Amino acid sequence: MTAVIMSRHFTDCSINPTESACLTHPGARFCRSSRLSSSLRIRQASSIPETVVRRMYLHKLIFQFKVLVDKKTFTSAAESLFISQPTLTQNMQRLESELGIPLLFREGKKISLTVYGESLYQHACLLDRNYQQALLSIDAIKHSHRQQLVIECGHAWSHGVLFHLMKDYVRLYPQIRMVIKNSNTALGQQHLLKGECDLALGAIPAAENRIAAINYLPIFTTRFVLYCASDHPLAYVPQITEAQLNHCEWVILKHESENEEFNDPLLCPISPEKVRFEVCSVSNAIALAKQTQCILALSIHLEAEARHRGLRRLNLAKNIPSFDTGIMYIDDVLKYDHKKKFIETIISSKSMFDQNDM
Repeated sequence: MTAVIMSRHFTDCSINPTESACLTHPGARFCRSSRLSSSLRIRQASSIPETVVRRMYLHKLIFQFKVLVDKKTFTSAAESLFISQPTLTQNMQRLESELGIPLLFREGKKISLTVYGESLYQHACLLDRNYQQALLSIDAIKHSHRQQLVIECGHAWSHGVLFHLMKDYVRLYPQIRMVIKNSNTALGQQHLLKGECDLALGAIPAAENRIAAINYLPIFTTRFVLYCASDHPLAYVPQITEAQLNHCEWVILKHESENEEFNDPLLCPISPEKVRFEVCSVSNAIALAKQTQCILALSIHLEAEARHRGLRRLNLAKNIPSFDTGIMYIDDVLKYDHKKKFIETIISSKSMFDQNDM
C-alpha cells in the first residue's frame, strides 16, 4: 500500500503532463538540454521556479531508486511502481546523469550498488520515513489514535530480558500501544531506515559496518551457546571440535522476518551444514532439540530456560565469540517523549547485567 501511495504521490505531483511525456516515454531519448528547456517552458507557463521543478523531479526518481533497491530486480520494481521496465531503466540512467555519479550495476537480473548508491539509498529511506511519519502524525491527530511504539528485537531480548525491563515503562505509559517483532540485526537496521520500526534491539555491528544515520548504544555482551538432549552422543564429550559438530543435525532458531537465504553471521564460525528443522519459536526449538538428536544454538541469556527444560550445554573446544548487543535508533524518535523514555529505560538497565557471566 505504501508503494502505491508513494508512487502516485511522486508520479502525479512531480511534473506536469508535458514534461512527463518527454521524460517517461519508453522510446524517449534523454538529454540535459531538452530537460532544461522543458523545465523552462513549465516555469514560464506556471511561474513555478525551475529549482522547485527539478527538486520534485529528483524526488520521483530517488523514490523509484529506493523501490528498485528494495525489490532487487528491475522487473519486480517496475511492477510495484506500475511503470514499464524500460521506463524504470531510463529513469535510473536519468538519475545517474542528473547526479553525475554511477549508482548501480546490473548483474544478470539482479543489481548491486556502488558506494554512491549505498549512500543515496540510506538517504532515500530517510526521505520515505519522513513522508510516512508525516502521514502517521496527521492521521493520529485526525483520528485521535493511541501513540505507538514499534520495537524489533532478537530472541535474547524478546524471550529473555525485554519484558523485565519494560515493567516500569508499561506502568508509566499505560496509553502507549506497543508492537514487538522478532528480527535479526541486519533487518532491524533496514526497518529503522524505512520507518517500519522505532527502535531495534540486537547485536551491535562492528564500527566499519555501522550506518551513519543510526545511533548504536551497546548495553551488554552476549554469545551463542550450543545445547543438545541429555542422550545425544556429544552430550558428555569434552572439547568438542567443529569437525564433530559438522556430523550433527541442527535445529535453527530464526526470526519470522528472515528470508530462507539468511544465515546469522554471529553464529559463524560454526556454520550448520545439516539443518533438519527451522523454527521461529524459542519454545518449539527447545522442544525439538530435546526430542531429536539435534543441536541448538541459543543466546547465553536463554541458558536458564534451556537447562530447566532438559537440555545440556555442549563443551566446545573453542567458544563461539562474544558480541555486544544493545539499542539502535534514528534521531527523529527523540522528538517523541514516550520513545525517548523507552531508550532511557534500556540505557539505565546496563548496570543489571553482570558481564562476568557472559
